[in-house]
Amino acid sequence: MAGRWHPEHGHEGFLGVTANQARLVLDVEEGWPTYDAGLEFQGLAMRAMSETPAGEYLPDIPTALNLIWGALTDEMDAPGRGSPEQDAAAVRHMKQAAAEWLAVVDSRVARAAYLDRWLHDECGYQRMAPES
Repeated sequence: MAGRWHPEHGHEGFLGVTANQARLVLDVEEGWPTYDAGLEFQGLAMRAMSETPAGEYLPDIPTALNLIWGALTDEMDAPGRGSPEQDAAAVRHMKQAAAEWLAVVDSRVARAAYLDRWLHDECGYQRMAPES
């Protein structure tokens, strides 16, 4: 797969592929085309995660992107969702996430801050308590 995440060697084009997918999220029509592009973004992350050998630590970037884009697409397809207002808000949220990813993808420090904010502040995943 082009743009894979190799568990031993890192990016191998993965970040470039995610940037291309973020551009697609921004460029497609609003509504279900944005949702479909968001699902494809999550799929990229899932494929990268699946390339990690069993029992190895999953890479942070693909794992975080999988969780983020899963939550973002859930904003349109989860039970109890789907009103026109909810769908419009979900599309705006996906496009915001894509635009912000493009702004940080080339900076290790900025990527880490993006992933932290989107996982916890935007998508609502709990932070783990620090170990004592």
